Amino acid sequence: MTQRVALVTGCSKKEGLGAAIARQLVRAGTAVAVTDINVEGARGATEKDPAPAGGGIAALVEELRGMGGEAEFFLGDVSVEADANRLVDQAVKRFGRLDILVNNAAAPHGKEFNDILDVPLDAYDRVMGVNARGCFAMMKAAVPHMRRNRWGRIVNISSIAGKAGIAKQAVYAGSKAAIIGMSRCLAIDLGPDGITVNAVCPGSMQTSRVFSDALRRWGAERLQEEMKKKAQAIPVGNVALPDEVAAVVLFLCSESASHVTSQAISVDGGRLTI
Repeated sequence: MTQRVALVTGCSKKEGLGAAIARQLVRAGTAVAVTDINVEGARGATEKDPAPAGGGIAALVEELRGMGGEAEFFLGDVSVEADANRLVDQAVKRFGRLDILVNNAAAPHGKEFNDILDVPLDAYDRVMGVNARGCFAMMKAAVPHMRRNRWGRIVNISSIAGKAGIAKQAVYAGSKAAIIGMSRCLAIDLGPDGITVNAVCPGSMQTSRVFSDALRRWGAERLQEEMKKKAQAIPVGNVALPDEVAAVVLFLCSESASHVTSQAISVDGGRLTI
């Protein structure tokens, strides 16, 4: 079988979900193009370090190549249509085809996590622009290449926030609900072309962004106590590792998932059952 080629967005953080997905795809023998808005990745209000631990997206590509994989990185803003088109075109030019798209890029947490009266409309626009518009733009750019080969896998990273109400997260949750809705509709549209479309909805994960958000909400003094409470509220008793979510993404990208489409799969340790 011809080697599959995947494009994964939002991959600059060493401990992030995008990097974990890229590693799992490479281990499975897939060539991977990884992208982000810049080498270091977008930073939230509490992410102050000038450079990410691990060296960013360039270091990830070196790591993937060290694993024996074919990998390259490209930079662009998925919320800008021209950038989305260019990212896909660069991946196809580099690897000759595109079979898998994982829309993982997301706007960093910031002023949208507030009472509605305290959410600036520019914060709303940025979150919706990256999370929803960016997801749509990347799919629009990728679909023609998948249709040409009559095979494709699209996995969009949503969140359990897209399924359940969470206080002061109307903008974030709204963007993640939009991803679920788009995924379900496009699964119907693209099924006859041999393309599956699914959403993965993580709960809490042990990523740098989750810890920075927890620090913003609770401060350094309460951080460990509150993170322990968060784990205790999950039936399996722990916050997920990125690899645990990435494993579900890997399955949905595989040949074995040919009959799984239009799903919004929670990977949350049972949190939504409570």
